[in-house]
Amino acid sequence: MYIFRYASQPPQDKPVCIALQQAPLGKGSIDFFPGEGISKNMLHKLGDTIVARVKGGATTVLITEYHMFDATIEPIDLRIDRIDTSPAIMRSFAVIATAVPATAIESDHAPAALTLTAYVQGAGDVVSSKGWIGQHDDTRLLEGFCVDWSNKPEGVDLVYTSTTAGSGPRPNVATGVYTGMRNQALGLVAAGFSLVGPNRHFYELLGHIVFSGHAPQLIVPNQVMHGPTGMEPLVALHICIKPVTKMNAARYKSPWDNSATEQTLSSASQSA
Repeated sequence: MYIFRYASQPPQDKPVCIALQQAPLGKGSIDFFPGEGISKNMLHKLGDTIVARVKGGATTVLITEYHMFDATIEPIDLRIDRIDTSPAIMRSFAVIATAVPATAIESDHAPAALTLTAYVQGAGDVVSSKGWIGQHDDTRLLEGFCVDWSNKPEGVDLVYTSTTAGSGPRPNVATGVYTGMRNQALGLVAAGFSLVGPNRHFYELLGHIVFSGHAPQLIVPNQVMHGPTGMEPLVALHICIKPVTKMNAARYKSPWDNSATEQTLSSASQSA
């Protein structure tokens, strides 16, 4: 099941309508369940919502945008999210690595240049320019981290949040902002990552997150990740943002096989 949401607010004198219907491609079928005030599967204002149920196999949605005027305006943002009906929706469920998606067309551009800085218990601030921090088989806790995106393009950003043991989740922060604590002997027990901005669909968020005593998990965008009980401390993190030309590009393999020499200690440690 999927949820389609009209996520823009065009001027009242320049309405833009988006119509959804099943295209004659694929073997499956789609049932549309429009929200209140929606007729003929036509979205036209901020918050308009349609739930779509796909059954019988893969199929295709035809999305048509109607402009009621000649002038041009900013592109309309139609947000499409999959509704998770797996056991992962349970609050106590441990997110585990999922199957690797089928290979798809990828962009020729290199992954984004990311620098991770994390406060590692007993080591202080550790900096990595390879997109990963910590060791998957280590017991030293990550008390907090920051992601810097060099030459970040317009229209997209990475936001992330974290939860320290014994406290609630922290607010979302954007690249360049530290989340968590320093030198408090309190490790992170959860973290979540999302791409935001009108150009976010041109990028794919990949990576792994590792909690003490457990195998690396694939990062699931827009979802807070934690260990089986929610109390296991975070010990390693791998983040990659990759330009793509098609959704579901092949995921990166785990970086942990060669993770011994690409991290350096920083002398710029400071209080949280």
